[in-house]
Amino acid sequence: MNKTSRTLITLAVILSGALLASAVMVRFTPNASWLAFTVWTIFFVALQAPFLLIQTAQTTCMGWLVRWRKGE
Repeated sequence: MNKTSRTLITLAVILSGALLASAVMVRFTPNASWLAFTVWTIFFVALQAPFLLIQTAQTTCMGWLVRWRKGE
């Protein structure tokens, strides 16, 4: 449950940041539409998506590094 809640919180932060950035971009772009807002949102989510991958892979990578340093 702890990993699920952490992932949901990270996803919510990524989505809210993308929506805020998209709103700013649409506000300062002339002739913007809902399609432009959607495309900007997808773009900003894609930029921040590696944070989800890093979070899930962090424990396995760190475990491997710790074992390697100990000489196991």
